[in-house]
Amino acid sequence: MRLHFQNDTEPIFTLLEGYRRELLAHPLLEAARNRTLTEQTLHEFAVAQYLDSLAWIPMLAQMRSKATRSRRLRDAISDNIAHEAGLSGTSHVTLAVEMLRSMGIRQLPETALAELARVSTEWLSDEFASATEAELAGWLLVAESLVPVMFAAVGPCFDALGDTRYFSEHVHIDSDEHARWMAEAVADVVAQYGPTCVPEITSGMAEGWQETLEVPDSLWGRQCASR
Repeated sequence: MRLHFQNDTEPIFTLLEGYRRELLAHPLLEAARNRTLTEQTLHEFAVAQYLDSLAWIPMLAQMRSKATRSRRLRDAISDNIAHEAGLSGTSHVTLAVEMLRSMGIRQLPETALAELARVSTEWLSDEFASATEAELAGWLLVAESLVPVMFAAVGPCFDALGDTRYFSEHVHIDSDEHARWMAEAVADVVAQYGPTCVPEITSGMAEGWQETLEVPDSLWGRQCASR
């Protein structure tokens, strides 16, 4: 039974490892490691993370309502919400605010306000409403596993600009705890629904991967265009 279970989930974690390798090779992350990201790019990256923090808890709350069969997935989302809200420490939104203020950012650009509207509209879409528990588990697995990889590369570039606790918190806690929680949750979803749900999980992973790439792709494109 244990071997069969591992065989069922192997394609999921093989795909995740492939995404991790692709992300590490992204030119934005390479530029971050070489310390060649411009200050403007770093400011835009910080604003993007602030917007993500504003949207994360409301999104998780909706996803939790769809975790109807996997208790492990529901608990993982609940624990994630608690961390984000700062129930046992500083909230991630507060860390994001402190990061922006330490960088001298006191006002959001109009493009940021448009991004908030876009995300809020997505929650009203038929696609989000019809997302299955397995698809959401796959999406969250990618987000919780890969965002710390991106932050580990880009975060040190902010050391001379301001407060970097937002990044260090996500790198140490998300990579150590949240990613493990989601790996366990995905395994439980497969146990609950059977191997036929694996394509739904990988479909959610593919969507999560595309959304993970949106910020580095757009920022790198703008930095290259400004040269």
